[in-house]
Amino acid sequence: MKTLSYTLCAVLAAGFAFTGDAQVKPKSKKVTELKYSGRIQAQWDGIESDGTTKEDRNHFYFRRLFLGGHAKMGDNWGGDVVMDFAASPNSDSTVFIEGASVWYNTDSFRIDIGQKKVPFGVEETTSSSKLKAIERSAVNRQFAESLKFNARHTGIFAKGDLGDSGFKYDLAVVNSGQNHNSKDSGLKPGLYQYDGNELSYYSRLAYANYDSDIRYSYGAAAGVMECDEEVSLDGNGDLNYNPADKITAYNIFGSIGYGAFNFEAEYMTGKVSGIPNNAVDDITDGTDDTHKGYSFQASYALSNAPHGSWELLYRYSEVEGSGNSNEELISAKEIIRRANIVNSSVDRLEQHYVGVNYLFNGHDAKFMLGYEMNELDEDGTRADADGFRARVQFLF
Repeated sequence: MKTLSYTLCAVLAAGFAFTGDAQVKPKSKKVTELKYSGRIQAQWDGIESDGTTKEDRNHFYFRRLFLGGHAKMGDNWGGDVVMDFAASPNSDSTVFIEGASVWYNTDSFRIDIGQKKVPFGVEETTSSSKLKAIERSAVNRQFAESLKFNARHTGIFAKGDLGDSGFKYDLAVVNSGQNHNSKDSGLKPGLYQYDGNELSYYSRLAYANYDSDIRYSYGAAAGVMECDEEVSLDGNGDLNYNPADKITAYNIFGSIGYGAFNFEAEYMTGKVSGIPNNAVDDITDGTDDTHKGYSFQASYALSNAPHGSWELLYRYSEVEGSGNSNEELISAKEIIRRANIVNSSVDRLEQHYVGVNYLFNGHDAKFMLGYEMNELDEDGTRADADGFRARVQFLF
């Protein structure tokens, strides 16, 4: 993986190394457009946690270091690849495929084949460069990071307009494993292991009107991900993951805005079926696991700054889980990113976020500061994990 990192750096560096009117020459003479892009997010986290035996988090690091290439061939065909040099999804990785696809595009629809985010969760499918809060909400991270349900998968994606109705659709048929592609099958499972030889299905329908004085949008999404029912035990005889048949989840969302004010909300619920009553013996189906939660966010833009604009926001999110496979289904360690906490799994989690952003040049250059408050509930015992996060972002 290190060799791959160095090679990609060299290739991308060569692409940026041009002066005057000299242009990068693509391999194919039929390429009509070639662009490079980058995203730098330098971040600091200062998170204090109750009852931890480790030091509280106080650390600078790169949250994302994206370098991407984007090619177009004629009016319809193209390809994109974006690498993240700050990510390490596996212990031996130094580079991560953020996204890569070959696409065909017309005025009414687009089809991608490759690795992209599936159409589930508005916050998850919104670029991190355009988010108003530094980290995504608790309910989003439970489904994307703990369950490994949405976010990036490899497969076929389609999106387009439903005539002149104003509705847009998104569809995806993908591998069940998150980020599961032909050359990397060793990624960590979620709370429930995916079935690497099965496909999963996602769809979304949405409507948006941003042209009137009162802006608004709404929609719904659904998905089914196949899981692995086979029992897998570690050296101590404990389950490596919870065996199950599949995860079926639904998502509704909406937003409304007027002038400088904007309000957004979404709700997610998911049922995990086919969980054995006795996981070790792998016998008859028991009670389904349920994961559900919501988030809402209010923001206000102030455009009278001398060299940019201010943005104020508040976000609340709540997520809970219940069922047969495990008493505590909410992964606090995955939700509260980079926090040193004792209770990694809880019954319920509430999250408050208060933030202020300064946009020097829109999202291309901005500073973000937020205070995050997390309340963990495990069998009636409450604990806190609170602190500041700060980020500087630069896009090119």
